Amino acid sequence: MLPAPWMRNLTAETFTPVGPHYASTRVEEASTFRLPARPIEKPLRWGPMADAFEQCVMDPKNGVLRKRPNGDIYFTSALEANEDGGMTTFAPLVLGKVLRGNDVSALLPSLGAYFSEKAGIFLDGPNATLCEYWYLMNINAMAAAITRTSMRNNQTALERVRSSADRLIELAHRISYDFNDQGYKFDQHVPFTNQDRFRQPDTVGGYAYVMLIAYEMFQDPRYLEEAKTGIKHYQSFSHNPWYEIPSGAMACLAAARLSLEGPTIDARRELAFALDSRGGAMQIGVWNDREVNGLMQGFHSEPPDEAYSMESMVVLPYLLPMVRYRPELANVVGRYALNVCANLRWFFPEYLPANQQSRPDLTPAVPYERIDRVHDGLSPYATGDYKSHRSIYGGAYSLWWGALVRPTNEDYILQLDASSSDFLAGVSYPTYLYYNPWGQKRVVSLALHPIAKGAKCDVYDLSHHRMLRKNVQGSFPVELAPDSAKVLVILPAGAKPEADNGTLKVRGTPIDYQPQA
Repeated sequence: MLPAPWMRNLTAETFTPVGPHYASTRVEEASTFRLPARPIEKPLRWGPMADAFEQCVMDPKNGVLRKRPNGDIYFTSALEANEDGGMTTFAPLVLGKVLRGNDVSALLPSLGAYFSEKAGIFLDGPNATLCEYWYLMNINAMAAAITRTSMRNNQTALERVRSSADRLIELAHRISYDFNDQGYKFDQHVPFTNQDRFRQPDTVGGYAYVMLIAYEMFQDPRYLEEAKTGIKHYQSFSHNPWYEIPSGAMACLAAARLSLEGPTIDARRELAFALDSRGGAMQIGVWNDREVNGLMQGFHSEPPDEAYSMESMVVLPYLLPMVRYRPELANVVGRYALNVCANLRWFFPEYLPANQQSRPDLTPAVPYERIDRVHDGLSPYATGDYKSHRSIYGGAYSLWWGALVRPTNEDYILQLDASSSDFLAGVSYPTYLYYNPWGQKRVVSLALHPIAKGAKCDVYDLSHHRMLRKNVQGSFPVELAPDSAKVLVILPAGAKPEADNGTLKVRGTPIDYQPQA
């Protein structure tokens, strides 16, 4: 086993669509590529933004971090809110801190508050008896990730994740994998739908991801078979089944990983669903001279001329690790990342005039929940929902971005971490995606000091399936061809790659799942 600086060790370990709402728009893969190569605005610097958000949220004086009488910690869903924001807020905050390398030991005991002993599954709130489907998959995916990264030796935590996976299998079998309802009442063991517009058929994609992470944690083949079944249902929709984008984002990574099992699973289809600007969530275009390319709508029956911060930030962390399994997708993922990284600025108050915001008096560290294309004649307009304005549950993902998105010496070329948010992989070497949006060759510098702690390393070019450089130290120039992307894996110097059942590994850890002969 390699020393800690070298390796991200997560132990630190033919179906027919139902319902009318997506029957009018057919998914076209070409819509994935409707984003411009380069946004007008420069990409944001996410490190300082993540620092400011974390400082604000973790300071009890700001009223976001609170404690229950029993000492459990919870977070409000909005800066101005009072109530528990649920697992939907708690979990991304914890995982964001994990990705940033922060100590989360004080927060981990409070995870149990969201596990229903009676239902045997994680739910969004303490004492909850029901849950909407997209929430259900989203929070259980994050509960598994928190447990795998930070609670590996906690038997109670592991059993909660396993129990949750088993309850989800029981649910999926009971409804025959048809998630075309709003959610599930666990005290009555029946689905519920308050209004037809809240039906959530895309949940089966999130289900596939949750089953796959359960398989990776426990190596129970039942979970792998459920993951395959779920993703086959999802990719067999003839039209985009989008309701809430987290389900589609998780489906992308699950499909990329499962596509290695055989040709029946094509991750391009899931990616086309996620980045669908015609019948899906993704916005494209300009709102009053401000690009919104890559931002995401809320749920599908919300007004189309809106975008939400959480939905816009949750997708990239699941798309980036796709290139570890399918490096041929690097150009598409890189282009999307560059656009959304720049255009997320409209959720933050410093980038819009005060009269185009509902609460400009509040701290700039926390983003707005929503932006509208037009509000009282003003465009765009930053605001919120349900009497709140600034989103903690959405802003939590800025912590993820602070860890995953870093600048280079070229303003429009980012260093994108493709390994850290791959919670499916227990251990992986640092892997980075670089996308060059220019029509000319560019050279950026990869600083190796923070990765290798001063030691020498080898660099493997996953995009071309070959060793690029050996025995390098300090910094490393990365040459990028025009309009192209490159995926690089940082390895310990002198380590010999070896083939193992079609996968190239270094010291037992995969680096290339499709090595060339």
